[in-house]
Amino acid sequence: MCRKIGVRVQSAAVVLAWATAGMPTVVAGEPPTRPAAGRVVGCEHFAFQRAKVAEGLGGPAREACKSWHVSMCVDKEGTAYALDAENCQVYRVKEGTVRVLAGDGIRGYRDGPADRARFDFGVGSYQDAAIHADAEGSLYVAEGLAGRLRKICRDEDGIWHVRTIAGGGNGMPAPGESIPATEMEVGCASRFALAPDGTVYFATHSGVYRIRSGQGSLVASREELLPVTGKNIHDWHVGGSHVTPEGWFYWMPCGGPNLLRLNVHTRQVEKFAGVDRIVQGLDGPTLRETGFHTVFIVYTPDGKTMFTSGGDESILRRIKDVGAGSEGPCAAHLQKDGSFLPDGKEHGWHLNSPLCIDPEGRLYTETGKYAWGGFIVRVTFASDHAKE
Repeated sequence: MCRKIGVRVQSAAVVLAWATAGMPTVVAGEPPTRPAAGRVVGCEHFAFQRAKVAEGLGGPAREACKSWHVSMCVDKEGTAYALDAENCQVYRVKEGTVRVLAGDGIRGYRDGPADRARFDFGVGSYQDAAIHADAEGSLYVAEGLAGRLRKICRDEDGIWHVRTIAGGGNGMPAPGESIPATEMEVGCASRFALAPDGTVYFATHSGVYRIRSGQGSLVASREELLPVTGKNIHDWHVGGSHVTPEGWFYWMPCGGPNLLRLNVHTRQVEKFAGVDRIVQGLDGPTLRETGFHTVFIVYTPDGKTMFTSGGDESILRRIKDVGAGSEGPCAAHLQKDGSFLPDGKEHGWHLNSPLCIDPEGRLYTETGKYAWGGFIVRVTFASDHAKE
């Protein structure tokens, strides 16, 4: 559906530009033929160069550089935020310009004014961090290895500040107990789910926890989960979490082999997808006959569409129509289902790690399997699949 129209070299980086192909066909006297729902109708270079710059570089979005990042989000106003894991900073992409929003570029721990704050997003390939935005435009950032949850928000004067809202203590809430979230030893995992009202859910070794109104509580213990989930429940490094308006918390420990879900109201837990062992790129007739191998996963707000790739898989897969139940939907490679077949020929786009889906249903991806420094590409689909 897209074709490459230009390649230029700038600052030792290759910049790709993409043009839309396969747009509605117009025949004289007949209404235009619209692309099928879910087909790709546009790919565009959204931000950042391929070049990896240790200190990062702001400026025009398509000319900016970063080091390595593992997470991104887009708020309801369309402003994007990306983590630079090696520099321990948060970038804002707004109106075609990249600026550092938070972090002074030194790994550490310090709350306060955003430009003086310090983060610890991990080391090497185990840089474990995630970012989400709530309905008010505040940002939540996980420091997985440190076990902290940080919030970036504006004060009454409009100045951005960073504060710790969970983690840094030496205890964990017992079943039926609620404790101040900052007294929790593990206040967040590498991946977490954020409800629009700012409630956070995350899965770690001892169970699934909730952070709400400054208090931490245990939703389901490891012992409750083990009969369904097996011993691996910690959401770290890759994978990804989400909570739906109906209260289903999805998570994918270590990016597979299974996608799990827990109803936070009833505590019903089930394996939603996977075959209990690593099988790379297996598209089965149902999700429970579909295999995954260390992937990132992102979700539409309603949880009805998901994308996986990155990690040890290099082709984007889409899980759609989740509302039909785990026996109804199935996973399909976008290159196999026709989404990336310009002019009837298969074409490798080399889009790997899914980063997020914005409120309009557009998918943001990176070109590296583990989301290392590279272009962020925005993919647009025919119709608003997020609202179907």
